[in-house]
Amino acid sequence: MRRPILIVLAIAAVAVLALAFARLHPGAEETVVVVEDPPAPTRSPEPQIVVDVVGAVAHPGVYRLVAGSRIADALTAAGGATGEADLVALNKAAPVRDGQRIYVPRPGEIVPAGSAGSDAQLKIDLNHATASELEALPGIGPTIAARIVRSRGSHPFTRVEELQTRGLVTARVFADLKDMVTTR
Repeated sequence: MRRPILIVLAIAAVAVLALAFARLHPGAEETVVVVEDPPAPTRSPEPQIVVDVVGAVAHPGVYRLVAGSRIADALTAAGGATGEADLVALNKAAPVRDGQRIYVPRPGEIVPAGSAGSDAQLKIDLNHATASELEALPGIGPTIAARIVRSRGSHPFTRVEELQTRGLVTARVFADLKDMVTTR
């Protein structure tokens, strides 16, 4: 009976020695590396604009579009133009602005003032035009365009005539471009 107890004690002693040896020599340990996945980038919502699409379209109404959209995008949002639409009278590649009304005319119709494609919309806005847009006007080069942009920075234009009263253009140049510009 003594012998089985000695065997059990010997096995326990070997186990304790093996455990102590393993703890004293940590070189055989595995290194665990915790890797955290970075959070997926969240996309901020793209800025939106609101436009009013009326006239010869399938579903006239007010639509939300992504900023930077074109008139063609607004037409698509409104279900497309009807068969009676005069699409030649509308520049479908023109960018749309927030709050803009887009009128799709029928043949022979005049586009209402203030709508995309109207005479007022085709004029260059002195208070918002880029220097390159201003340079497209007759008699306006890079220097005068830069002066106009600087001048409106401190005091926005309230009348087209201010181009001349502020000494930005000559009377001859003003006569050539007065019907091509506006102030909004």
